[in-house]
Amino acid sequence: ILSSHERSLIRKTWDQAKKDGDVAPQVLFRFVKAHPEYQKMFSKFANVPQSELLGNGNFLAQAYTILAGLNVVIQSLFSQELMANQLNALGGAHQARGATPIMFEQFGGILEEVLAEELGSTFTAEARQAWKNGLAALVAGIAKNLKKSEDLADPQTKLTPHQIRDVQRSWENIRNGRNALVSSIFVKLFKETPRIQKFFAKFGNVAVDSLAGNADYEKQVALVADRLDTIISAMDDKLQLLGNINYMRYTHTERGIPRGPWEDFSRLLLD
Repeated sequence: ILSSHERSLIRKTWDQAKKDGDVAPQVLFRFVKAHPEYQKMFSKFANVPQSELLGNGNFLAQAYTILAGLNVVIQSLFSQELMANQLNALGGAHQARGATPIMFEQFGGILEEVLAEELGSTFTAEARQAWKNGLAALVAGIAKNLKKSEDLADPQTKLTPHQIRDVQRSWENIRNGRNALVSSIFVKLFKETPRIQKFFAKFGNVAVDSLAGNADYEKQVALVADRLDTIISAMDDKLQLLGNINYMRYTHTERGIPRGPWEDFSRLLLD
């Protein structure tokens, strides 16, 4: 919680700094220069060369929009209720863009640097500490409505780091028994939908209850179990994961197996 003195220092130094119309563009420019990947989040100037940003109308409009938003928050410092509402609104507005708390922390660090340069000796150690505390409170308030980076899904795999860890941890608990697991899934699958067994020519006509011990069947079970193990182990390496999936797609295309059996296998695996 910020003290009344800290709030006064923040407001006073901010009122001085915002008189310089260059503060907002400089903060945003340094932010995207330090973190080029974030520029892609701003669709209206995502592909504008950085050397042209400070003269780009869309970039400047965004910079002053940020300035206005920050100004509203600072003017709300002395009202906890108003401040909470403003932070909730900011968090909600940025959630859809995939913004994370760390992005706001990085932005705050750059804002602090620019303020120090603009204000010079006026930006005392006491004022700097007040801003550090204020920015920490700002990030904490906004973060309540933001997804953490571990909860953001990769656009290609549709998986979040958190989901990947959960899958890998749970798999580790059953990994040693993966052959038995896959075999039980196959048996259930073949009993539910007998035609699926016909995709496996070497044991397609073997009675389901007689599959256990069949050399060709056991070989297929081990192959599937090991492939499943490889895919799950590679889930935290996107290139390797996509490579394994593409390999699976390539090697199974000739069999003409439709989507349904894959979905049924996944369902039984989750069960």
